[in-house]
Amino acid sequence: MINEILTPLNHREIEYNAIGLSGSEIPDSPIYESDEAKKLLDWIGQTGNKVFDDDLVMDYGTDCLRLYLFFENTPKEQDAPFYESWNEGALEGMYKFLGRYRRMILTASIWNRRGGYRDLSKESMEKIQCAFENAKKKMDQCIRRANTMPNRHNIVSALMELLNVLQKELKIGEIVTGIRQHVVDAAVPKTLVQKLTHDETADSNKDRTTMQHDENEAVAQLCREFIILMAPIACNLSKILWQKIA
Repeated sequence: MINEILTPLNHREIEYNAIGLSGSEIPDSPIYESDEAKKLLDWIGQTGNKVFDDDLVMDYGTDCLRLYLFFENTPKEQDAPFYESWNEGALEGMYKFLGRYRRMILTASIWNRRGGYRDLSKESMEKIQCAFENAKKKMDQCIRRANTMPNRHNIVSALMELLNVLQKELKIGEIVTGIRQHVVDAAVPKTLVQKLTHDETADSNKDRTTMQHDENEAVAQLCREFIILMAPIACNLSKILWQKIA
């Protein structure tokens, strides 16, 4: 998993692997159970089938394009030239967001399994819990109002804000930097980085129960909860990440 953390997002590989999985066991969030939410997700799927350009799918992947439909004005089939009706800057932004989402889940999961969050402060956990509550409330309000571009935009904005808090409080940037440089500052204990980077193949064959006593179950649950929120929008990537952290 360490190599995956350091390797940039490869949407073609992710979508190929997601197709090979026999269905997703990701639970549904209550946020998506309302009639309004079901209509919104159906609209995204139906619209995507009409407007997803083959070249853009090859460049960005369907997860990124679905996010775009939530975040931006929706391109129309009659737009001419159709390819230029997409905002490429926004597409790049969505692609980077998916990359950050993937890196956060993978990094937090492997770091947690090795005891890195055993002593996570109560203050950090409270900030994360508050961020989750605010994001869910904002998303639920937007879904129930109407299927309009501003409301869809705010749904993604809420997820982005939540990801920012998770990255900060779980010190994802510091951990990834420590992995890359094999040099750790005071916030990331050196012994843990040595454990993380030493003989990854051998470590992956160990019984996970040998590490569970150091795992912070609250952090593991937070990772699962974020995937649940992302799953209806970024289906393929979420399915892969759910399998990785199971």
